[in-house]
Amino acid sequence: MSGLLICNVCKAHYVIADARSYACSGHWNGGACSNHIRVRRDAIERVILGGVRRDLLAPERVERMAAEMRAAYAERMREIAARAEALPHEIQELDARITRLRERLKAGDPDLMADELQVGIERAENKRRELIDVRPAERENARVLALMPRAAELYREQIDLGLGGDLAAAAKARTILRDMLGEIMLSPGEDGSLWAEYAMQPAALLQVRMWSG
Repeated sequence: MSGLLICNVCKAHYVIADARSYACSGHWNGGACSNHIRVRRDAIERVILGGVRRDLLAPERVERMAAEMRAAYAERMREIAARAEALPHEIQELDARITRLRERLKAGDPDLMADELQVGIERAENKRRELIDVRPAERENARVLALMPRAAELYREQIDLGLGGDLAAAAKARTILRDMLGEIMLSPGEDGSLWAEYAMQPAALLQVRMWSG
């Protein structure tokens, strides 16, 4: 988890201090930070990685998220299908509007400046591109949703490989965890405890990075 742990006192990274623990680099390298609390590597890996497996990568949770997103996607596709018949007419109207605006720009317009007409042309062209491009984008969304459960399985496998001591696997696992957790802020408690604050990001599964062992 090197590179992911941040001291919430001085904002320096927690680094490997010995074979068993992490420590604030600001304190460990010269005492510039007052946070002297170390944390055992096995303890923080058990708490945080256990939470990732249980709350984010658990197969039943991933399948539930995927099912909810597939339902939302299906509703979106129904809306697109309902608009499909009107799509050619909308594109024709936009083409006619673009042509009129270009003619006004070329001839000069007493009511609108040239830059105002150009803005209108660009907006109409952008809208036209959105209408034409919507179906390929929706097909890509469907592909990503279908891969979500497999992505979660690959992420779990890569994290387990990283914990096995392989440096290359550990680097990949660290990238996955950075996507899923961001920075993990560690704050010392008055009783000598250490508190971790982070936010899980389920959307990281939509990146569908295919890691190999």
